[in-house]
Amino acid sequence: MDKNYTNINDDVLAKYLLGEATLAEIEQVEAWAASNQDHRKQLEDFRMILEKSKLQIDDSINEHQALERLNIRLKKETRAISYKFVLRWVAVIAIIFSTGLFFYNNLIGNKIDVNSGGETLTQVLPDGSTAILNKQSSISFVGGFFNKTRDVKLKGEAFFKVSADKSKPFIIRVNDVRVTVVGTAFNVKSNGEAVVVIVESGVVKVNNQRDSVRLIAGERVEVIQNQVHLIKGKNQGKLYNYFYTHELICDGTALADLVEALNEKFKSNIVIANPALKMLRISTTFKNNSLKEILDVISETFKIKVEYGQGIIKLK
Repeated sequence: MDKNYTNINDDVLAKYLLGEATLAEIEQVEAWAASNQDHRKQLEDFRMILEKSKLQIDDSINEHQALERLNIRLKKETRAISYKFVLRWVAVIAIIFSTGLFFYNNLIGNKIDVNSGGETLTQVLPDGSTAILNKQSSISFVGGFFNKTRDVKLKGEAFFKVSADKSKPFIIRVNDVRVTVVGTAFNVKSNGEAVVVIVESGVVKVNNQRDSVRLIAGERVEVIQNQVHLIKGKNQGKLYNYFYTHELICDGTALADLVEALNEKFKSNIVIANPALKMLRISTTFKNNSLKEILDVISETFKIKVEYGQGIIKLK
Protein backbone atom coordinates (compact mmCIF):
# COMPACT_ATOMS: atom_id res chain seq x y z
CA MET A 1 0.00 0.00 0.00
CA ASP A 2 1.29 3.50 -0.91
CA LYS A 3 2.29 5.24 2.26
CA ASN A 4 0.67 8.40 0.91
CA TYR A 5 -2.67 6.68 1.48
CA THR A 6 -2.16 6.21 5.19
CA ASN A 7 -3.48 9.70 5.91
CA ILE A 8 -5.57 12.23 4.04
CA ASN A 9 -6.39 15.84 4.71
CA ASP A 10 -9.83 16.46 6.23
CA ASP A 11 -10.30 19.44 3.88
CA VAL A 12 -9.97 17.15 0.86
CA LEU A 13 -12.50 14.68 2.32
CA ALA A 14 -14.95 17.49 3.01
CA LYS A 15 -14.63 18.89 -0.52
CA TYR A 16 -15.03 15.38 -1.96
CA LEU A 17 -18.21 14.73 0.01
CA LEU A 18 -19.57 18.17 -0.90
CA GLY A 19 -18.85 17.63 -4.60
CA GLU A 20 -16.40 20.50 -4.68
CA ALA A 21 -13.17 18.51 -5.13
CA THR A 22 -10.94 18.72 -8.20
CA LEU A 23 -10.36 15.71 -10.43
CA ALA A 24 -6.98 15.11 -8.77
CA GLU A 25 -8.54 15.30 -5.31
CA ILE A 26 -11.33 12.90 -6.32
CA GLU A 27 -8.74 10.37 -7.53
CA GLN A 28 -6.74 10.84 -4.31
CA VAL A 29 -9.78 10.19 -2.06
CA GLU A 30 -11.02 7.18 -4.02
CA ALA A 31 -7.52 5.64 -4.07
CA TRP A 32 -7.21 6.27 -0.33
CA ALA A 33 -10.59 4.65 0.36
CA ALA A 34 -9.77 1.66 -1.86
CA SER A 35 -6.46 1.07 -0.13
CA ASN A 36 -7.87 0.05 3.27
CA GLN A 37 -11.18 -1.18 4.70
CA ASP A 38 -10.87 1.20 7.64
CA HIS A 39 -10.46 4.10 5.17
CA ARG A 40 -13.65 3.09 3.37
CA LYS A 41 -15.51 2.92 6.68
CA GLN A 42 -14.15 6.31 7.71
CA LEU A 43 -15.31 7.81 4.40
CA GLU A 44 -18.78 6.29 4.83
CA ASP A 45 -18.93 7.61 8.40
CA PHE A 46 -18.07 11.08 7.11
CA ARG A 47 -20.71 10.74 4.39
CA MET A 48 -23.36 9.73 6.99
CA ILE A 49 -22.41 12.63 9.23
CA LEU A 50 -22.64 14.99 6.28
CA GLU A 51 -26.09 13.70 5.35
CA LYS A 52 -27.30 14.08 8.92
CA SER A 53 -25.94 17.60 8.99
CA LYS A 54 -28.04 18.36 5.89
CA LEU A 55 -25.37 20.61 4.45
CA GLN A 56 -26.60 22.14 1.19
CA ILE A 57 -24.34 23.18 -1.64
CA ASP A 58 -24.99 26.82 -2.19
CA ASP A 59 -23.16 29.36 -4.26
CA SER A 60 -23.15 31.68 -1.31
CA ILE A 61 -21.22 29.17 0.86
CA ASN A 62 -17.62 28.51 0.09
CA GLU A 63 -15.68 25.33 0.80
CA HIS A 64 -14.14 26.67 4.00
CA GLN A 65 -17.57 27.34 5.50
CA ALA A 66 -18.67 23.85 4.49
CA LEU A 67 -15.57 22.38 6.10
CA GLU A 68 -16.19 24.32 9.29
CA ARG A 69 -19.75 22.99 9.52
CA LEU A 70 -18.52 19.46 8.93
CA ASN A 71 -15.82 19.79 11.56
CA ILE A 72 -18.36 21.02 14.11
CA ARG A 73 -20.56 18.03 13.37
CA LEU A 74 -17.56 15.69 13.59
CA LYS A 75 -16.61 17.07 17.01
CA LYS A 76 -20.15 16.46 18.29
CA GLU A 77 -20.14 12.91 17.00
CA THR A 78 -16.66 12.36 18.46
CA ARG A 79 -17.84 13.58 21.86
CA ALA A 80 -20.81 11.21 21.67
CA ILE A 81 -18.52 8.32 20.79
CA SER A 82 -16.12 9.29 23.57
CA TYR A 83 -19.01 9.49 26.04
CA LYS A 84 -20.19 6.00 25.08
CA PHE A 85 -16.60 4.77 25.41
CA VAL A 86 -16.34 6.23 28.90
CA LEU A 87 -19.68 4.71 29.88
CA ARG A 88 -18.47 1.29 28.79
CA TRP A 89 -15.36 1.62 30.91
CA VAL A 90 -17.38 2.90 33.87
CA ALA A 91 -19.58 -0.18 33.57
CA VAL A 92 -16.52 -2.45 33.38
CA ILE A 93 -14.96 -0.77 36.42
CA ALA A 94 -18.25 -1.01 38.33
CA ILE A 95 -18.42 -4.74 37.60
CA ILE A 96 -14.81 -5.24 38.68
CA PHE A 97 -15.39 -3.21 41.85
CA SER A 98 -18.62 -5.06 42.70
CA THR A 99 -16.94 -8.41 42.13
CA GLY A 100 -13.99 -7.39 44.28
CA LEU A 101 -16.30 -6.12 47.00
CA PHE A 102 -18.30 -9.35 46.91
CA PHE A 103 -15.18 -11.48 47.33
CA TYR A 104 -13.79 -9.18 50.02
CA ASN A 105 -17.02 -9.30 52.03
CA ASN A 106 -17.28 -13.06 51.79
CA LEU A 107 -13.64 -14.06 52.09
CA ILE A 108 -12.08 -11.33 54.22
CA GLY A 109 -14.79 -9.01 55.51
CA ASN A 110 -16.78 -11.89 57.00
CA LYS A 111 -13.96 -12.82 59.36
CA ILE A 112 -13.47 -10.96 62.60
CA ASP A 113 -11.55 -11.44 65.85
CA VAL A 114 -12.49 -9.39 68.92
CA ASN A 115 -11.05 -9.19 72.43
CA SER A 116 -12.80 -7.09 75.09
CA GLY A 117 -9.78 -6.63 77.34
CA GLY A 118 -10.60 -4.88 80.61
CA GLU A 119 -13.92 -3.38 79.46
CA THR A 120 -17.30 -4.67 78.34
CA LEU A 121 -17.49 -4.53 74.54
CA THR A 122 -20.44 -4.46 72.12
CA GLN A 123 -19.55 -5.78 68.67
CA VAL A 124 -21.76 -5.95 65.56
CA LEU A 125 -20.75 -9.01 63.55
CA PRO A 126 -20.55 -9.07 59.72
CA ASP A 127 -23.88 -10.97 59.47
CA GLY A 128 -25.70 -8.27 61.45
CA SER A 129 -25.74 -10.17 64.74
CA THR A 130 -24.60 -8.46 67.94
CA ALA A 131 -22.23 -9.84 70.57
CA ILE A 132 -21.79 -8.14 73.94
CA LEU A 133 -18.57 -9.38 75.51
CA ASN A 134 -17.93 -9.39 79.23
CA LYS A 135 -14.50 -8.30 80.43
CA GLN A 136 -11.55 -10.50 79.48
CA SER A 137 -13.54 -12.33 76.79
CA SER A 138 -12.92 -12.92 73.10
CA ILE A 139 -14.69 -14.23 70.01
CA SER A 140 -13.69 -15.10 66.47
CA PHE A 141 -16.34 -15.09 63.73
CA VAL A 142 -16.31 -16.67 60.27
CA GLY A 143 -19.28 -16.39 57.89
CA GLY A 144 -20.07 -15.32 54.34
CA PHE A 145 -21.50 -16.65 51.08
CA PHE A 146 -19.02 -19.51 50.77
CA ASN A 147 -19.72 -20.92 54.24
CA LYS A 148 -22.74 -23.04 55.12
CA THR A 149 -22.68 -21.88 58.74
CA ARG A 150 -21.76 -18.85 60.80
CA ASP A 151 -19.05 -20.08 63.15
CA VAL A 152 -18.02 -18.43 66.41
CA LYS A 153 -15.34 -19.45 68.87
CA LEU A 154 -15.81 -18.00 72.35
CA LYS A 155 -13.58 -17.59 75.36
CA GLY A 156 -15.13 -16.12 78.50
CA GLU A 157 -18.68 -14.76 78.41
CA ALA A 158 -20.88 -13.04 75.83
CA PHE A 159 -24.52 -12.23 75.22
CA PHE A 160 -25.64 -12.80 71.62
CA LYS A 161 -28.50 -11.33 69.61
CA VAL A 162 -28.41 -13.42 66.46
CA SER A 163 -29.70 -12.17 63.12
CA ALA A 164 -32.11 -14.78 61.69
CA ASP A 165 -30.87 -16.78 58.68
CA LYS A 166 -32.31 -20.30 58.39
CA SER A 167 -29.90 -21.17 55.58
CA LYS A 168 -26.86 -20.50 57.77
CA PRO A 169 -27.06 -21.71 61.40
CA PHE A 170 -25.14 -19.66 63.96
CA ILE A 171 -22.83 -22.04 65.83
CA ILE A 172 -20.81 -21.17 68.93
CA ARG A 173 -18.01 -23.46 70.02
CA VAL A 174 -16.64 -23.17 73.53
CA ASN A 175 -14.54 -25.94 75.09
CA ASP A 176 -16.22 -29.16 73.91
CA VAL A 177 -19.69 -27.57 73.87
CA ARG A 178 -21.52 -26.47 70.75
CA VAL A 179 -24.45 -24.01 70.78
CA THR A 180 -26.54 -23.89 67.59
CA VAL A 181 -29.18 -21.25 66.78
CA VAL A 182 -30.88 -19.55 63.84
CA GLY A 183 -32.15 -16.28 65.27
CA THR A 184 -32.42 -15.73 69.02
CA ALA A 185 -30.96 -14.01 72.10
CA PHE A 186 -28.98 -15.90 74.70
CA ASN A 187 -25.99 -15.77 77.04
CA VAL A 188 -23.00 -18.13 77.04
CA LYS A 189 -20.46 -18.20 79.86
CA SER A 190 -17.40 -20.39 80.25
CA ASN A 191 -15.19 -20.41 83.32
CA GLY A 192 -12.93 -23.24 82.22
CA GLU A 193 -14.74 -25.88 84.27
CA ALA A 194 -18.29 -25.46 83.00
CA VAL A 195 -20.30 -23.76 80.26
CA VAL A 196 -23.60 -22.13 81.16
CA VAL A 197 -26.15 -21.27 78.44
CA ILE A 198 -29.20 -19.16 79.27
CA VAL A 199 -31.85 -18.39 76.64
CA GLU A 200 -33.67 -15.06 76.63
CA SER A 201 -35.69 -15.56 73.45
CA GLY A 202 -36.02 -18.09 70.64
CA VAL A 203 -34.73 -21.66 70.63
CA VAL A 204 -31.19 -22.89 71.25
CA LYS A 205 -29.67 -26.34 70.85
CA VAL A 206 -26.78 -27.22 73.16
CA ASN A 207 -24.70 -30.35 72.81
CA ASN A 208 -21.43 -31.84 73.89
CA GLN A 209 -19.81 -35.01 72.60
CA ARG A 210 -22.30 -37.27 74.41
CA ASP A 211 -25.68 -35.56 74.65
CA SER A 212 -27.79 -32.63 73.47
CA VAL A 213 -30.63 -30.54 74.84
CA ARG A 214 -33.07 -28.01 73.38
CA LEU A 215 -33.67 -24.78 75.31
CA ILE A 216 -36.44 -22.19 74.96
CA ALA A 217 -36.82 -18.75 76.53
CA GLY A 218 -36.31 -18.78 80.29
CA GLU A 219 -34.37 -22.05 80.33
CA ARG A 220 -30.73 -22.79 81.05
CA VAL A 221 -28.23 -25.61 81.08
CA GLU A 222 -24.87 -26.02 82.74
CA VAL A 223 -22.44 -28.32 80.95
CA ILE A 224 -19.54 -29.75 82.90
CA GLN A 225 -16.59 -31.27 81.06
CA ASN A 226 -17.23 -34.90 79.99
CA GLN A 227 -20.81 -34.73 81.30
CA VAL A 228 -22.82 -37.73 80.07
CA HIS A 229 -26.37 -36.32 80.29
CA LEU A 230 -27.35 -32.66 79.88
CA ILE A 231 -30.15 -31.48 82.16
CA LYS A 232 -31.93 -28.20 81.50
CA GLY A 233 -33.73 -26.14 84.11
CA LYS A 234 -35.63 -22.89 84.65
CA ASN A 235 -33.66 -19.70 84.97
CA GLN A 236 -34.87 -17.50 87.83
CA GLY A 237 -34.46 -13.79 87.17
CA LYS A 238 -31.80 -12.12 85.08
CA LEU A 239 -28.45 -12.23 86.75
CA TYR A 240 -26.56 -13.24 83.62
CA ASN A 241 -26.77 -9.87 81.89
CA TYR A 242 -25.52 -7.68 84.74
CA PHE A 243 -22.28 -6.95 82.90
CA TYR A 244 -24.01 -4.83 80.24
CA THR A 245 -27.34 -3.82 81.85
CA HIS A 246 -25.75 -3.02 85.23
CA GLU A 247 -28.79 -4.63 86.84
CA LEU A 248 -29.27 -7.71 88.99
CA ILE A 249 -32.85 -8.81 88.46
CA CYS A 250 -33.98 -11.40 91.00
CA ASP A 251 -37.27 -13.21 90.49
CA GLY A 252 -37.52 -16.04 92.97
CA THR A 253 -33.74 -16.33 92.66
CA ALA A 254 -31.83 -18.57 95.07
CA LEU A 255 -29.51 -16.69 97.41
CA ALA A 256 -26.66 -18.95 96.31
CA ASP A 257 -27.10 -17.80 92.69
CA LEU A 258 -27.22 -14.15 93.70
CA VAL A 259 -24.04 -14.54 95.78
CA GLU A 260 -22.28 -16.14 92.81
CA ALA A 261 -23.23 -13.18 90.61
CA LEU A 262 -22.09 -10.71 93.29
CA ASN A 263 -18.71 -12.39 93.54
CA GLU A 264 -18.30 -12.13 89.75
CA LYS A 265 -19.50 -8.54 89.54
CA PHE A 266 -17.60 -7.11 92.48
CA LYS A 267 -14.64 -9.54 92.50
CA SER A 268 -15.57 -10.28 96.12
CA ASN A 269 -15.36 -13.40 98.25
CA ILE A 270 -18.81 -13.88 99.78
CA VAL A 271 -19.38 -17.20 101.52
CA ILE A 272 -22.70 -18.58 102.76
CA ALA A 273 -21.56 -20.03 106.06
CA ASN A 274 -24.92 -21.65 106.83
CA PRO A 275 -25.89 -24.11 104.02
CA ALA A 276 -29.57 -23.75 104.94
CA LEU A 277 -29.49 -20.18 103.58
CA LYS A 278 -28.45 -21.15 100.05
CA MET A 279 -31.94 -21.90 98.78
CA LEU A 280 -33.63 -18.82 100.24
CA ARG A 281 -35.49 -17.04 97.44
CA ILE A 282 -35.32 -13.33 96.73
CA SER A 283 -37.30 -11.14 94.31
CA THR A 284 -35.98 -7.63 93.77
CA THR A 285 -33.87 -5.57 91.38
CA PHE A 286 -30.51 -4.01 92.15
CA LYS A 287 -29.44 -1.25 89.79
CA ASN A 288 -26.09 0.46 90.18
CA ASN A 289 -26.04 -0.40 93.89
CA SER A 290 -22.82 -0.86 95.83
CA LEU A 291 -21.95 -4.26 97.27
CA LYS A 292 -22.61 -3.03 100.81
CA GLU A 293 -26.05 -1.70 99.83
CA ILE A 294 -26.98 -5.06 98.32
CA LEU A 295 -25.71 -6.99 101.34
CA ASP A 296 -27.71 -4.69 103.63
CA VAL A 297 -30.87 -5.54 101.67
CA ILE A 298 -30.09 -9.28 101.89
CA SER A 299 -29.48 -8.98 105.63
CA GLU A 300 -32.72 -7.10 106.20
CA THR A 301 -34.77 -9.37 103.94
CA PHE A 302 -33.68 -12.67 105.47
CA LYS A 303 -32.77 -11.41 108.93
CA ILE A 304 -29.30 -12.84 108.64
CA LYS A 305 -25.93 -11.56 109.77
CA VAL A 306 -23.29 -10.23 107.39
CA GLU A 307 -19.80 -10.60 108.82
CA TYR A 308 -16.96 -8.71 107.17
CA GLY A 309 -13.52 -10.21 107.64
CA GLN A 310 -10.13 -9.81 106.01
CA GLY A 311 -10.64 -10.79 102.35
CA ILE A 312 -13.91 -12.64 103.09
CA ILE A 313 -17.58 -11.85 103.73
CA LYS A 314 -19.67 -14.43 105.57
CA LEU A 315 -23.44 -14.74 105.54
CA LYS A 316 -24.69 -16.42 108.74
